[in-house]
Formats: sequence, C-alpha cells, structure tokens
Amino acid sequence: MKAFIFDMDGVIADTEPVHMQAEKHVMKRLGYDVDIDYFHRFQGMTDTMLFEAVKKDFPFKQPAAQAAKAKAYVFNKIMHEQHVTPIAGSIDFIHKVNELRKAQGLKTAIASSSTDDFISFVVDDLGIRECFDLLMSGTNLPESKPNPAIYLQTAAYLRVDPRDCVVLEDAANGARAAKAAGMTCIGFRSPHSPNQDLSVCDFIVDEVPEIRLDDLFLRTKCLSKAGLSDAV
Repeated sequence: MKAFIFDMDGVIADTEPVHMQAEKHVMKRLGYDVDIDYFHRFQGMTDTMLFEAVKKDFPFKQPAAQAAKAKAYVFNKIMHEQHVTPIAGSIDFIHKVNELRKAQGLKTAIASSSTDDFISFVVDDLGIRECFDLLMSGTNLPESKPNPAIYLQTAAYLRVDPRDCVVLEDAANGARAAKAAGMTCIGFRSPHSPNQDLSVCDFIVDEVPEIRLDDLFLRTKCLSKAGLSDAV
C-alpha cells in the first residue's frame, strides 16, 4: 500500500442525510414529492449526473445542471449553519493513517463527488486538512462514479500505481469506481448509506476502526508483485 484514498460523504463526514434532504427539497420545488429513500441509489454521483439520472424517472423541464445548482445552494446553506459531524471513528483513523504518512511516506487523498469548496469546508471544519496530500473533486471530471476516472486521476496526481492504492468507500457507485480503477477497496457499511451493494469490495467493515492497516500493506504488496488488480 503506497496510497490510502478516502471517499468523503458518508465515510469522513456524516453528510448523506443532508444531501438527500436537499435533493428531496429541490424535487418538491420541481413538482415531485419523491420519497427520500429513492435517492440512496445515486450516492457517490456528482449532483449534475444525479439529476440527469433522476430526470429519466421524473421528467422535469429544468436542465439537470440548474437542479444541481439549486440542490447545492440548499445543501450548503444547511451545512454552513452547523458544524460537520464526523462519522464515528473516522477522525482517529485519519490521524492513524497520517502517522504512517509521516513515518513511511504513505500518500493520502480525498476523492469525492462533492465540490472543491465543500471538500475544503469539511477538512477545515474538522481540522484535518494537513492529513492529506491531495483533495480531489469529481465535479472537475467529465464522468462521475461509478466511472473510475476520479480514482485513476487521483493515483496519477499522487504518482502511485493504482494497484498500490487502497480506497475506503460507503457507496456502491464509489466501490465500483475503485475496483474498475484496479484498486483495493474497503466497503464501509455506513449507517446513513443503506441498501448499498458492496459485494465488489475486497473487505467490508461495519465500523471504520475495524480496518487493519497491516493487512492492507501485505495485500497490496502481493498484488503489485504478482501484477494483479483483482481480488485474491
């Protein structure tokens, strides 16, 4: 393992309920009273791509990008009125990974479908900016998770082979993106990300502190040596 990459929403920050609250609000303004559980399937996607997908089920007239902009406004308003709530155990685990970053040169990154501004808000509010070498937003890329572009770009910026990267994800779309990039993926059953198919993941944990970093070093070393990217 030469790099540890974190998804953010639902993995570091407990923001998924607020995302869905904002999405439901926008859809109601567009004339559709959508059950909040409907939005679980889109976790991991950028807002624009989410509304492009939603539009197939609920054909509202406004462009998806306009709906995404409205959602971002509602979401940011809610989040800036309160402090970010971290996922249980995530901050301690980030500092544990950061110790390896300082001692062994492990690269660290956040690769999130949230905007650059919101990623910055989260890491500053939680006081963890210095724990990361890179903050990557998927909104800068033409394809969203489950496309692997964000993870391949992150690996390229870190100058690390994807086979030497480990990703922590809570959403099916994110897990599929990480595996498509050839990375080892840990699936986290986040309490606010239900009904997520994490079967493609190499490991699944119910709590972030369950992750064993020693096992990850051994696993990625074996994969890199064998020239493999699939689970063993």
